Amino acid sequence: MDKKEEPLLSRTMLKVEISFDKATPSYQEVTASLATHAKADEKLIAIKHIYTLFGSKKAEVTAYLYADEAKKQLIEPKVKAKKEKKAKTPSKK
Repeated sequence: MDKKEEPLLSRTMLKVEISFDKATPSYQEVTASLATHAKADEKLIAIKHIYTLFGSKKAEVTAYLYADEAKKQLIEPKVKAKKEKKAKTPSKK
């Protein structure tokens, strides 16, 4: 696990290589795993990318561990809100 402090944004960048047996783990599974390894709350972790090479059972994960939840809400985009807004708008066909 590589850690890089980013004090201006009150966060730590984590780069981790994970191994898995079946399908690529979901963002929630990776978040839970990182929280146990970093000894932090799951609410403070934001997964940016999960990079997997075709045919391999390894993935590189880039995530951010925030100092507090208010900073995370300020910096991270509100993906869930965007998805809900997109679902409410009628599709043009």
